[in-house]
Amino acid sequence: MALQEISHGEQEVEIHGDVLEAILSYVPLIDLVPASCVSKSWRSAVASTLRHLKKPKPWLILYKQATRSPYAATTLAYDPCSNRWIKISKPSMNFNSALKSSQSHFLYMLSSSKFSFSFDPLNSRWYHVDPPLVWRTDPIVARVGDSVVVAGGVCQFEDDPLAVEVYDFNTRAWCTCESMPGSLKESAASTWLSIATTKGKLIVTEKQTGVTHWFDSETKSWSGQYNLNPGQPVVNYNIGSFDDDLILVGLCKNVERFKIWKMSTENFYFEEIGEMPLAFVEKLKSESFGLSSINVLVGTNLVYMYNSWEVEEVVVCELICGGGGSVEGCRWWSVENVVAREGMLKDRLVSTCSEVGFDELQRVMRTDNWKFEVVSLEKETVKSAEP
Repeated sequence: MALQEISHGEQEVEIHGDVLEAILSYVPLIDLVPASCVSKSWRSAVASTLRHLKKPKPWLILYKQATRSPYAATTLAYDPCSNRWIKISKPSMNFNSALKSSQSHFLYMLSSSKFSFSFDPLNSRWYHVDPPLVWRTDPIVARVGDSVVVAGGVCQFEDDPLAVEVYDFNTRAWCTCESMPGSLKESAASTWLSIATTKGKLIVTEKQTGVTHWFDSETKSWSGQYNLNPGQPVVNYNIGSFDDDLILVGLCKNVERFKIWKMSTENFYFEEIGEMPLAFVEKLKSESFGLSSINVLVGTNLVYMYNSWEVEEVVVCELICGGGGSVEGCRWWSVENVVAREGMLKDRLVSTCSEVGFDELQRVMRTDNWKFEVVSLEKETVKSAEP
């Protein structure tokens, strides 16, 4: 049945006013864009609906890319509001090297001749600049204020394995900064480090030990060391930005339980938020690697977790926020990963997480000719109520 009109005998009854707005309040965001093009009254109803809708929840966006040139990639996104996977079709892009991401919403490609990066919600706009002076294979890369920080991941034949360079958007030039702290010498690569950005600083945590340092984008210098200590033994540390504070997702030692803490950036005070139910811990286990290869992405109040070796399911944690920035609990669920259906043996999987709004969707649909197609799920989403 078309939404713009209902056939009743030989008469057509137009939907408008409060009835139309009530219907549109149940329509997923990607369908509101074409709905706004039906007529002026529909455009007005969509605008009114958007004003009353709750704040969008961050999408999980997965890029499945071939490992050989021309590095073709397909894109799928999970929208937690509608609980749907969406296949994103867009004009072909020239991939000069492998896609990588070391921050929740930051994608980049690095070759000997070019450094390309994108940090808007749908990674639709790309910047192409000269590569950093030091050649790297697995650096941490993040946008901090008006600059992009590239640190570590240096090839063995380079002199300084802890080298740090910053690209300034205002001067459009690279500058060399203070090297990473010596305590990170054996782990100065994105494989071993978890990062977050807040208040003009890049926070860097060693995943295995919790050793933490931070880089100030203004002074271009490092501080710390601080050893993260949530009050119980943890064997795997992953951090993410949460308003002006941080979120720590830790795998507790010996008991195979994931817990989430809110962490102050002022005094590193820890507040336990919740614990993953055992049923979801089992969904993340790999038969060969256990829980040693868990990827964590934090976007606003959602935490996405999946096993990089066996990605059949994604576990999601929604932080229930109260007044004054407090967190009152968690809501957990898992969703089938549609990318895993097609197999990952010949492809790499890169993930980002960001809030996608109506204006962003409208721009890429109308101007950039992107198309969005809902992908059906074979499994029911498993949910756990707030504890």
